[in-house]
Amino acid sequence: MMRRNQNALRMGVSALLLLFAATAAHESGAQATSTGSGQAFPTRAVRFIQPLPAGSETDVFSRTLAKQLGDLWGQQVTVENRPGGGTTIATEVVAKAPADGYTLMQAITAHAINPTLYVKLPYDTQKDFSCVTQIGTLYGVLLAHPSFPAKNVTELITLAKARPGEITYATGGSGTANHIAAEALRLAAGINIQHVPYKGSSLATLDVLPGRVPLLATILAEAVPYIQSGKLRVIAGTNPKRAPSLPHVPTVGETLPAYRAGTGIWAIIVRAGTPPAVLNKLNADIVKGLQAPDVRARLSQADIEIVGSRPEQCDVNLREQTAVWGAIVKASGARVD
Repeated sequence: MMRRNQNALRMGVSALLLLFAATAAHESGAQATSTGSGQAFPTRAVRFIQPLPAGSETDVFSRTLAKQLGDLWGQQVTVENRPGGGTTIATEVVAKAPADGYTLMQAITAHAINPTLYVKLPYDTQKDFSCVTQIGTLYGVLLAHPSFPAKNVTELITLAKARPGEITYATGGSGTANHIAAEALRLAAGINIQHVPYKGSSLATLDVLPGRVPLLATILAEAVPYIQSGKLRVIAGTNPKRAPSLPHVPTVGETLPAYRAGTGIWAIIVRAGTPPAVLNKLNADIVKGLQAPDVRARLSQADIEIVGSRPEQCDVNLREQTAVWGAIVKASGARVD
């Protein structure tokens, strides 16, 4: 009898151990499924590469989002500014980073322009990156110093034809979305206006505010304070549709049907080959972060429409915009060696 009781006890203990082992294996498997490994993601600091200088609206937003993600993950999210080369310097950093999700980049419209603009890039835009999510849609504007006589596109064309080659416009650099949009205007209108590139939109704005350069092509996110204060006047929107905060301001295309422009982009990208589970977690957490009150407020102030798309939707949009902007670049003749 005692021997039978001992055998039963051993069998009970064995069954209990098997139950514990099965539970642990299930939890471990669930964790591995959620992260693509046996560990929670992230387990260390995350790099957030920013292709523009510190202080830009894009940079300020990335720091706001980085704080949200850092609080959510309990890990440091460090914003690294790598400006220059029309965003190619920052993009190359991501292209050479491990495909593990620990290096993010805020891609802007230039990401879709550069494959056509540059003769050669140190990466393949289509093959070397995976899109996490499209943050939102940006709006571009053509602004003028208050002393500039033209108040709309029609008046600008008339003035430019009367003074060929004399009117200049500033942008944050050659090959930026603002430069290509202004070149599309020049091409559609058949006018000769001269481009003055700067190393960043803030530097371009500093020369337009006192009237040293009469026109500025930039994103609305950077221009809102100057429009509201009356320091700069809006000539037109450069997107396919009117900006929500400027419903009374026509787009260039409303005056010039031949004008074509793509849509401004803010997106988060990582190195291609990042495990799907990590990509999905990044997507879910970043989309959640976009709904945080301070992040939403920042985007609303900059007149950016939140998208928060799935990775596959974001990839499709980037491919489409690369084709749209590429056609504009080719038509304008813009090229960077």
